[in-house]
Amino acid sequence: MLKDCLEIFEAELERTKKRFGDSDRLILDEYILADGDYLVVEKNGEIRQCSVRMDKKTRTVERIPVDDKLYERICFYDYHSRLVSMDKPQDTKKVIHSNSYLAFWVKWDSFDNGKLNEEAIDRYFDILKDPREKYKKSQDRKMYDYIAKKIGEVDQKKLEKNREWIKGHIFGLDELELNRKNYLKIFFAEEPKLYVQEEQRYVMTKIFNKNDYNVEIDGQIYGLSNDNLGLNSKKPYLEKKTRKMTIPYLITPEEAIGQRKFFDYLMNKANAGETDIFFDYDEKKIISKKRDQMVEGDFSGYFLKIQKGKELEIHHQDTIVDYKYFLKKKFLYRNVIGAEDREGKYKEYVNRQGLQEIVNEVFYSKWLTGNYFTPEDEMSIDGELKRILIWSREAVFAWLYKGREVGMDRILHTVAKNVIKESIKNGYMGKVVQQFNLMCSFDEYFGGCNMADRYSEIREKLRDKINCRGEQIIESDEEYFYAVGQLVRYYISLSKAKEKTHSLANPFFNATSNEVLQTRLKQYFMKYNHEIATRSSRFNYMYGMVLGYELEGKIRQEPIIAGYLSNSLF
Repeated sequence: MLKDCLEIFEAELERTKKRFGDSDRLILDEYILADGDYLVVEKNGEIRQCSVRMDKKTRTVERIPVDDKLYERICFYDYHSRLVSMDKPQDTKKVIHSNSYLAFWVKWDSFDNGKLNEEAIDRYFDILKDPREKYKKSQDRKMYDYIAKKIGEVDQKKLEKNREWIKGHIFGLDELELNRKNYLKIFFAEEPKLYVQEEQRYVMTKIFNKNDYNVEIDGQIYGLSNDNLGLNSKKPYLEKKTRKMTIPYLITPEEAIGQRKFFDYLMNKANAGETDIFFDYDEKKIISKKRDQMVEGDFSGYFLKIQKGKELEIHHQDTIVDYKYFLKKKFLYRNVIGAEDREGKYKEYVNRQGLQEIVNEVFYSKWLTGNYFTPEDEMSIDGELKRILIWSREAVFAWLYKGREVGMDRILHTVAKNVIKESIKNGYMGKVVQQFNLMCSFDEYFGGCNMADRYSEIREKLRDKINCRGEQIIESDEEYFYAVGQLVRYYISLSKAKEKTHSLANPFFNATSNEVLQTRLKQYFMKYNHEIATRSSRFNYMYGMVLGYELEGKIRQEPIIAGYLSNSLF
């Protein structure tokens, strides 16, 4: 699937090249600098500076001064001066983090702890002066020779000039107004071609996971990808043991460079908070969204869930076929048992975005969208809601983002029942009503009946029966359970306890048989009958009908909860 995504990325690169004359603009236009101070040393010796800070809440970059042309230059220099990873530095002691003599990156902490000194500066430039001396292994030397033939040798004159500038200025920057936080990055103004050339000198020797795995076939070098893949003696399970060549994935250096650009592009998106990446294989384009946003339109292609870590991390990937943003059948969130609707929740929802928002808020208390792929031990919630979320989130994500509806009626109903019980236990009755209404609305959406009309009908029948004289009977299991819920709520209202909690109703919601239900009703009657007047005809009729009814089917919690939540008929 990675190759399929790369093909679409290459199509985006080609479009960018046709539009701007430079395919790297696709990456550089969204490139985000790390927090720190940036200096550009012009050829005439002038120093130009820029300080950068990322506002993590708004995901926007603040820079001083606001000089777009200088900022663009720095982005270019920075992009082409990066290490592949901190495990593959030029400076063996990892004090200096840039990759060529055209740049000098160091953390401000290294000034305070003494790690940055003349010895460190010389160590860095000495390595760059004669790169072959660094590559003792034959495979490493072969990779260096491979690129050196194409780009030539290091310009020793420029290297020494930059070394002397660093030695003469790096410890005397007090006259500059610098933030002195995180990084200090110094760049020497040169033609873009030279920056790219010196980056290639470094990257080509580090682009593969480990050059020991490289093989040469018909004069072409192949190596193991370094992106989201590691292979070493501690990970023998990653090898393909059934093959003569056990290395799982071999690519050419050119393919590795293209793949690196792809992961650079994804890292830009992760830095901007756009962690849901959709690859449209019909239109050959890439759509990036923030974690709770969806593709607005029809879509078929590939999906990557990414996150910024020490490197770009892919947490989830899948193929999506025939996704449609607008629902084939509108979802109506009904006010089934009556509730205040100050926020206008009870309405028609026509697209998946709206559906996700209401599910996230009502069923998951806004914990769903940010935790589709969060590891269990990193979640900030505990208890029943965490259990429900872990159990259901994969299926809910597949339903909302991939259009897979199979089994969702059962899953959402189970989620609803559990969160309703939890809300009742905690006394969140306003939330319970919303959750119950949403559960009934989804039951109807997936093929059930209109429960708003059904409960209204049951309620009117019971009202008539307890208000008229003469013998009356309950006519259905649903009517029976609804009446039980009404009795339970009435009993609890009679309690004299200082703290009356709705968890008193849990024994009825959790009853597994009608015998248990009837026994508990009798227990509550004995407990609270001193508060019930003998002339309470409505109660007498209701309780009499409940005691006299013979249940035909199994216990159902939903109508009990509906009766419990509805206004009292007494």
